[in-house]
Amino acid sequence: MLRRLCAARISGVQPEQIAAGLLDASLPQSEWTHRGHISAAHVLISERGGAATLALCRERIPLLNDAHGVANSDSGGYHETLTILYVSAVADAIERGRTLDETFADLDRNAALRWWSEPVLMSTAARCAFVPPDLATPPFALIT
Repeated sequence: MLRRLCAARISGVQPEQIAAGLLDASLPQSEWTHRGHISAAHVLISERGGAATLALCRERIPLLNDAHGVANSDSGGYHETLTILYVSAVADAIERGRTLDETFADLDRNAALRWWSEPVLMSTAARCAFVPPDLATPPFALIT
């Protein structure tokens, strides 16, 4: 697993440090980027599996947002549909043997727009609860 994670540093911060910073809400906001989200998911899924990681993300992301002064509301902060999508996609990538760098390449910031229209994805409903894709079905199972 170390070989798979080493290449994906963020500003010199190891993926394992990003995951730990998510779990204890100590990760600097500057590291909580899309790449940081994917890194944390990759580490946690590798260690704990997809369902356990989804449960952790549902609990810990809002707490990290709180620590950063980011409100978890109908218009910002934690996003349930995106969390389910990216945890599911990273779990699938790991199952297929993709490295962290390959997973980044597969899952850019706009990956969700392959399966959801922007109005649906950016809706309050999709932020607060899982909303199924309205454009196409992702090529992997969604962990809910």
